[in-house]
Amino acid sequence: MRTSPHATVLGAPEGRVPDLDTLAAQLTEMREQRLPTRVRQKDAGDQKRVARLHGQAAAARQAASMYRTVTSEARTEKALRERIAQQHPELHRSETQARAEVQQARQARTTRIQQHNRRHEPSALNRFRTQARTLTGL
Repeated sequence: MRTSPHATVLGAPEGRVPDLDTLAAQLTEMREQRLPTRVRQKDAGDQKRVARLHGQAAAARQAASMYRTVTSEARTEKALRERIAQQHPELHRSETQARAEVQQARQARTTRIQQHNRRHEPSALNRFRTQARTLTGL
């Protein structure tokens, strides 16, 4: 009982054991006052955890709904593209080619930006010097 983590929270006596009347009074006090307080603390913690999990579940439901919508729209677009490909093959070819060109232009732009950023990164020596100045206060 003395080494129990619950004993200290509930205020169990430490050291020597009191007489029987004092012990009975302390146990009654623990049962009537300290135990309900500890139960309320545990309930409050459980309520916080449940609220947090409820929030996470609500966010997951919202994300799932959004993903279902995106999936539905993608299927609709795919069906429309197939219909266009069957009914208007020239239009489909030109649209597919235009999308490919836009994608290539985006990729080229991303590559140029990355190369530009790499050229303007300070060298390791310059970074070291800057850090050394900052540390020495110069």
